[in-house]
Amino acid sequence: MPAGGPKTSLETEKLVGNVKGSVDPSKTFTNDFALQANKTEGFKTTTTPAGPNG
Repeated sequence: MPAGGPKTSLETEKLVGNVKGSVDPSKTFTNDFALQANKTEGFKTTTTPAGPNG
């Protein structure tokens, strides 16, 4: 997921009313699986992965 993706998704969910409390994106999402899958399959990551704050 590109940088800013988790944060944008969270803000969208808040806007439509699906999130009512506090959410820490660093505890809900990492790129670890996707990065390892890309490496295993021989693909190169071409975007900046999202950081711990989305």
